[in-house]
Amino acid sequence: MPAELPPVSYASVIVGFLGFAFTFFTFIRVFWASMMTMWNAPKELRQLLDNLRTELFGERAYFKNAIKQARSKSRKSTRDPPEIMPLSILSDSIKNMLSDFRTLEAPFLHNDEHTDDLDIEKSGKVSLRGDYGRMDIRRRLRWLHTKDDFMDIQNKVTRIQARRIAYETSNTLS
Repeated sequence: MPAELPPVSYASVIVGFLGFAFTFFTFIRVFWASMMTMWNAPKELRQLLDNLRTELFGERAYFKNAIKQARSKSRKSTRDPPEIMPLSILSDSIKNMLSDFRTLEAPFLHNDEHTDDLDIEKSGKVSLRGDYGRMDIRRRLRWLHTKDDFMDIQNKVTRIQARRIAYETSNTLS
């Protein structure tokens, strides 16, 4: 005659099966999300990187102009006015983000070529659209691994834009 299992054993078996099911379906969900990221990589890459490039260049141009205007208003003193300090800090942050962006973007450019920003400005032709290469499996895997880094830069740019708007608003009101 088979021995009966205590109710605790039944509960343990049920919890074990539920834990396995939860782990299995989590794995399936993560795997599916990764596959969809790789599948949509060409469209996502072009959209995100072109938008990010536009925002970074736009913010850099804004800070360059704002600092120049603030300096021209206070030509009397030899030192920079205190209003420039927040602008220069935000400008430096944008420059660092632009450098990070270029480093992350380089493997996706056509033939892995990477044009320097100074060359673009000297030549007079500014393109806000990247010349991205064909999305082979190597680039799709790289996109899977670096997409979060691009999203992090996007979030940082959004925060700097909010700070810039707050700075403009406070200077307009005062």
